[in-house]
Amino acid sequence: TNRRREIQVAYNIAHGIEPTALRKRIADITDLITKEIEDTVVVSKSTLSLPRRELVTLIESLTDQMKLAAVDLHFELAGRLRDEIRDLKRELREMEEGEA
Repeated sequence: TNRRREIQVAYNIAHGIEPTALRKRIADITDLITKEIEDTVVVSKSTLSLPRRELVTLIESLTDQMKLAAVDLHFELAGRLRDEIRDLKRELREMEEGEA
């Protein structure tokens, strides 16, 4: 670690780089979380009455959004989407069982 630090310090001096600590305000983080919540697709009870084909499409779309959120390290959003997907899949199974 010390060797790497010495190399980094030498590089910074040679290139005139002044390292600064990364500081993120709590307000910035809470604003980001609030925006994610607003961007989350909220599934209402009326959504559950969608035709089967549209329900499947919605599940696929939410799955893609969930994977993107996880890749972007937005785990809270990914978790909410996962829960919505689980509920929609349950409704889809119940719909298919009702048709049988």
